[in-house]
Amino acid sequence: MEISIEQSKSYTVARVAGALSTEDAEQFIERMHPLVSERGSKVIVGLDQVTSISSSGLSALVSIATHARLAEGRVILVGPSKFVKGILEVTELDHWFEVCDDYAEAEQRLA
Repeated sequence: MEISIEQSKSYTVARVAGALSTEDAEQFIERMHPLVSERGSKVIVGLDQVTSISSSGLSALVSIATHARLAEGRVILVGPSKFVKGILEVTELDHWFEVCDDYAEAEQRLA
């Protein structure tokens, strides 16, 4: 798994690539937690390059979104790959997360 982080004036974009597996979940949380813990944080998580996701990976996504909400912030998932989108739908987490098809839509929601 690779994570690239870009900071803009009002939000952060974290692009995730590869498998978000059990082995990677802790690293994902460690990288993302500081971004979502700040009060009022706005984070876009790009999932279009994620090839697979484990239950631990899903748990990591829930964890960062929960931390953001507790800090009155937001996490928007963008462009989940077909595999990830299917997992989100089967688990009904697509209704719990804020999910956008593309970065432009996510940026509009955060404006």
